[in-house]
Amino acid sequence: MTRRPTLTIFSGAALLLAAVLTACSAAIPGTGVPGSSTSLSGSPNPSSSSTTAATPTEPEIPDESLAPFACSLPIRGAATVDRAQIIRVRVGSHSTYDRIVFTFATGTPEYVIEKAVPPLTQDPSGLRLQVHGSSFLRIVLHGGTVQLPAGGQSYGGPTSFTPHFAKLVDLQAAGDFEAVASWYAGMSADACVRAFTLKAPDRLVIDLQH
Repeated sequence: MTRRPTLTIFSGAALLLAAVLTACSAAIPGTGVPGSSTSLSGSPNPSSSSTTAATPTEPEIPDESLAPFACSLPIRGAATVDRAQIIRVRVGSHSTYDRIVFTFATGTPEYVIEKAVPPLTQDPSGLRLQVHGSSFLRIVLHGGTVQLPAGGQSYGGPTSFTPHFAKLVDLQAAGDFEAVASWYAGMSADACVRAFTLKAPDRLVIDLQH
């Protein structure tokens, strides 16, 4: 009598088990599966991290709890401290808006968000600054600075972002002089803007509506 080989049967069962385990693993939430609606990054090219969710230090905020977008500029906000040291700058993309976040060591500075018209210049040199986009915003932080009173800087991260999001195309530092920092946001078109501050950590959040 010829004995039938059993190796093929066991191999097929092993392959079937591996396929089931792989499918279960892919279904586990929170594993960075492509398709996340939120991207938030501090790298010069955040688009490369489009599936990275916000970290615990940048919590998600329900949209319904936020103020409505304002289509009339400028937008102004009052300071909570005389000097707010910038310690982080980030940009991110959401389903209906793009976001800019300035994080401070303590408190938040007075801020002004206004329309800007080329030529865009650096402060205080007056030299021209190239910013990509067809519409521009100037963000001025009065008392917001990276310069430490005793010398050195509180922030050494990127000062140039080119994410090419739906609305936010470019973000460039334009100067930091006498404890006043300025930035330009280049956009794909005019946008309504929402600005608000958060605590723990202290942040200024600027949203650009798609």
